[in-house]
Amino acid sequence: MLFTLVLVTAVFTASPAMPFSKEIVLFSFERDPEGWEIPDWAFTKQDHVAETIGVSEFQACDGKYALEVGVNFPGTPGWRGAYVERVADVTDWSIFNYISVNIFLPKDAPRGLRAKIILTTGEDWKWTEMNRSVPLAPGEWTVVKADLTQNSLNWRKFITDNFRADVKKIGIRIESNGKIAYKGPIYMDCVKLSE
Repeated sequence: MLFTLVLVTAVFTASPAMPFSKEIVLFSFERDPEGWEIPDWAFTKQDHVAETIGVSEFQACDGKYALEVGVNFPGTPGWRGAYVERVADVTDWSIFNYISVNIFLPKDAPRGLRAKIILTTGEDWKWTEMNRSVPLAPGEWTVVKADLTQNSLNWRKFITDNFRADVKKIGIRIESNGKIAYKGPIYMDCVKLSE
């Protein structure tokens, strides 16, 4: 049985305007994919286009490495998505208000790809995805950030008062709802929780 040690970095800062703030970097991908994977079910779906996953030193928003997901958007009509996920190590997010991930789309990629965060929570492993996806800009890092508070409008399904206390899984999906053709890498880095 293989066990992976995951380093969780906590940053606590203070300033005159903000007396105390909390931030935890959950995944920085400095050694390996840190347990992130393309789920088996995605390989059986024609509309899911993630093909490979690993780490790369070609792009990183922090440190030397980032998660690299190889995708193949075919350019045919209809919705397509490239989904990756990770079972959460830190499951009680009660003290945090936001989750974010930085995503880099290479400059030769077409416009029109978008991203969203997906959470699986509670004893019944309820799938909850962001209400709107965030457009990705070729050649730039884009921060995809979602509000985790109870009255947040960032999520499709109603989030209960205690959902942050039992997060089971984190997912990230790159998607297209049009005739977008792109075969190549997309980079993800700095998955973090913040106050």
